[in-house]
Amino acid sequence: MTNDKKKNATIVDIAKIANVTNITVSRAFTKPEMVKEETRKKIYEIAKQLNYSPNAFARNLKVSQSNIIGVVTDSTYNQVYAEVVKMLCLEADKRGFTVMMFETNGSVEAEERAVDVLLSYKASGIVLSVITDNEAYSPAYIKKIKATNTPLVLLDRDLKQFDLPGVFLNNLELGIKAGRYLLSKDYNSILIFGGPEDSVITQDRISGIKRLVTPDKTLIDICYTQYGYDKARPLILKKLEKITHTTLPECIVGINGPVSLAAIGACRTLGIHKGMQFFSFDEVPFSVDFGIKIPCIYNNPKEWGQKISSLLFSLIENHNSLLYFDRSYINGNLRL
Repeated sequence: MTNDKKKNATIVDIAKIANVTNITVSRAFTKPEMVKEETRKKIYEIAKQLNYSPNAFARNLKVSQSNIIGVVTDSTYNQVYAEVVKMLCLEADKRGFTVMMFETNGSVEAEERAVDVLLSYKASGIVLSVITDNEAYSPAYIKKIKATNTPLVLLDRDLKQFDLPGVFLNNLELGIKAGRYLLSKDYNSILIFGGPEDSVITQDRISGIKRLVTPDKTLIDICYTQYGYDKARPLILKKLEKITHTTLPECIVGINGPVSLAAIGACRTLGIHKGMQFFSFDEVPFSVDFGIKIPCIYNNPKEWGQKISSLLFSLIENHNSLLYFDRSYINGNLRL
């Protein structure tokens, strides 16, 4: 038999060699408990010889749910998200589930395609961090998810147009905690690098800061960027290039870890990092490993991952019952 034929082997080929029915071969892969052990071993050995791999998509068409869990996120670069997803993967593995990851990189089309793929595979549940937390964002695919009764849990970014379960941050409260620290430092000027201007997360954090750090005592400059490192860095660099050494702020605040990292890198590129003070919402990725201690609002990613996992599997195990819908929050704390 040629290699091409081996690659294209089907259950019909296995059935002929094993001298069993097609249904028996199919059951050996989908419902092994229904096939005698001796017959199963024979089928698996032949399948191995033929280089046969069960078609997961076709198999899922015959069942109400697969053992797939989908994670759809705007960016996997965010260290906090990476830790949250890691916790989810560990919990999924314990329960016999496989996690499929999708990075949408700010694309509405990519986000919808990812959801469509997961629905076509009859995913048992979806964890979603949408491309924007703009209050007006109302993706049409949410109706598809609801129509299939697929458990959906939001991560970090909320969809204000819908009432959906999820685990979030109380961003206004985090801003107040940041503002309390900045006020204690008695800075004359602060430059805040935010995310997009229409982001609820960015505006809530800035509003929290402004409740304590007032313009009559501290000059506050705000530059809106993007949440991802790669997209934020050129915007930050452009802003800093316009600042002369006589107008440098005393402190630079990054709205999240990747933005803070981009700001630190841009300052080093321009040679204005010495003596500059930094503050970050979220830890600056790997800063401690390089001997750099940046005061920050620390949001425990392990706690976040545990809450996401607990909520998702509660919905899966209880058939997406409204009784298990929950919207919970992580309480970040100041870390010096």
